[in-house]
Amino acid sequence: MRTPSWIRRRGGGTLTAPAGNGAPPAGAAARLRPRERDAVAAPVLPRARRLLQPLPLLGLLLVLVALVGYWSVYRASTKRTPVLVAARALSAGAVLRVGDVRIGELAGDGRTMGALVPERELDSLLGRMLTASVPAGMPLPRAALGARAAAPSAFTLVVPALHALAGALQAGDRVTVLATYGSGSGQARTRPIARGLEVLAVGAPPSGLDSSAASIPVTLALPDPSLASALALANSDAKLDVLRESGRSRTAPIPPASEGGGS
Repeated sequence: MRTPSWIRRRGGGTLTAPAGNGAPPAGAAARLRPRERDAVAAPVLPRARRLLQPLPLLGLLLVLVALVGYWSVYRASTKRTPVLVAARALSAGAVLRVGDVRIGELAGDGRTMGALVPERELDSLLGRMLTASVPAGMPLPRAALGARAAAPSAFTLVVPALHALAGALQAGDRVTVLATYGSGSGQARTRPIARGLEVLAVGAPPSGLDSSAASIPVTLALPDPSLASALALANSDAKLDVLRESGRSRTAPIPPASEGGGS
């Protein structure tokens, strides 16, 4: 008799087929195991539908907001705005003139740039008094601007162009006016008429004339109007020279001089 394939003999023992030969217990419903291909084909959301889910959509929105913010900060930090900068050291109480400021370009956020004086406000700035000192090269802060000062007393001299720093004199300079009387008489005498006067304006020499012979108008601020009479006499009878002073030279003595070495 042929032995069934499920019976194996080993060491004298006999293995028999399991009860029911793999059939489900009595009363249990039969279960079908899906094939491997059916398991792979389980429903998967397409990528487009997953991106439209709330969490991925919120993440994309946050990324876009971050990119927009970064671009705004980048533009604000690289855009340069023309502002007014101190052309030299300005002390508190100084009245701003054209020569006191120059134009520079700076980059910064809106709050920082709003605290500085832009180039377009130059005309309205002139004539205002500083309430705080501003170092040379520093931007002019709005907080340092005071009220508009009253127009100072002023006097205009007619000075040979070569005797007014050969054209290098400019508004804002501080000068001493020297007058030489009796030129050509052998008894010429030179003395300072006024010191530390601020130059308000410098005129241009007439066109078509030799610069060595041309004269230019130089308008000076007069802190003390009593100086006007001495300046008027010197302007009429003397040969005038303008000495630009700076730093310690403003307090250095300037003695009178005369021909022959006398004082």
